[in-house]
Amino acid sequence: MRRSSVKLVLAGALPLALAGCGPSEQKDTVNAKANFSSVQECADAKVPVNICSDAYMQALSDHRRIAPTYDDKASCDADFVPDYCQVTSDGKYMPKLGGFELGFSGQVPKEALDRANQEVNQSASAGMSGTTGLMAGLLIGNLLSNGFGNNRYYSQPIYQTRDDRGGYYSSSLPSQIDRGKTFGRSTQAQSSPDRSYGRSTLGRNLGSSGSGSSSVSSTISRGGFGSQASARSGWGGKSSSGSGSFGG
Repeated sequence: MRRSSVKLVLAGALPLALAGCGPSEQKDTVNAKANFSSVQECADAKVPVNICSDAYMQALSDHRRIAPTYDDKASCDADFVPDYCQVTSDGKYMPKLGGFELGFSGQVPKEALDRANQEVNQSASAGMSGTTGLMAGLLIGNLLSNGFGNNRYYSQPIYQTRDDRGGYYSSSLPSQIDRGKTFGRSTQAQSSPDRSYGRSTLGRNLGSSGSGSSSVSSTISRGGFGSQASARSGWGGKSSSGSGSFGG
């Protein structure tokens, strides 16, 4: 059964006053990242479907812009997983889009965070799978639907790759680069002075909510793109239940 991977970081409790709300309310600063293999899996984790759809579209746009390309399929598969790469319109090979990483950061009232934790615990007790993804979804929904100031979320593409023991997992390109991967066979690496595909090749720092990442608006109000048809979209590649930390 498919599961999403998520990393949550609570950065301490801060006593802040909500404008116009009377007494001060304790808030926690929360940073979260979750991997989803499709828009539907994202929506199943309680993230608003229009946010899932926009996150997918941003990841797809970045995938077309930054995915490593190769002159032959074998070189591409060697950097990812067997039979994972596909031919492009110009005769090159590139990895399939394996899903997207959705991340956010912001300050959440402690009471709201406690409620989200309670819902996740209830889901786990009921035997529901993917509860870590559900936790991220509940928090993202809370942040964006309640309009807490300066909150933002971002999306970036993820790809199937292999760990040191030969297991498969999904990870973003910045994460793979941080683990020492150079994508040395790619056309981008072949044309670079240091013969590697690094963070500078990406053009901007994906996967970091505070440093020029692929942000999407947190005030989405249109209706057409957040439809059930969009929610059913996804990818044909394999899904991963990897438990590592993702992102740049």
